[in-house]
Amino acid sequence: MSTRLEDYVGAPQLLGEIVYEPDWYLLSVPAEALALVEPTGVVFKPAARPHISVMKGEAPSRNVAAWGTAFVGERVTVQVSPVVKDENGLHLWVDCHSARLCEMREHFGLTTLRREDGAYLVNFHLTVGRRKQAVDGRRRPQLRLSPQSHIDVGTGMQHL
Repeated sequence: MSTRLEDYVGAPQLLGEIVYEPDWYLLSVPAEALALVEPTGVVFKPAARPHISVMKGEAPSRNVAAWGTAFVGERVTVQVSPVVKDENGLHLWVDCHSARLCEMREHFGLTTLRREDGAYLVNFHLTVGRRKQAVDGRRRPQLRLSPQSHIDVGTGMQHL
């Protein structure tokens, strides 16, 4: 199950920097960020370049002229859930939350789920690594928004 918004209260924070690569905005984070993650007991290969995908494989519908230049170099803080997720049977990740990353997505007209009070209901994720040996995954019930995003039925959170 994805992390609920309430679970981020008091969660550790992580500072990263926005980088743009062709068709991909990401938040690059220091390798030390993986120290925030609780041990899993699973044998895996750690991520070589820890990052959080902010926008990947999506086309902007607003502010198109700024795509690839806006926000580059900006430093952004995210809250990190230290609980490792591994439902797909191959990757290990932790959920992250950041209103600023959501604002960046909205700047370009990309889907960003909100509550009526304006709070963002979005989980980004930091890939911790890949299992050395894949196992059968456990799929959670999802409502697919796009190839890059879905809503976790159990929590109502959008997952990118």
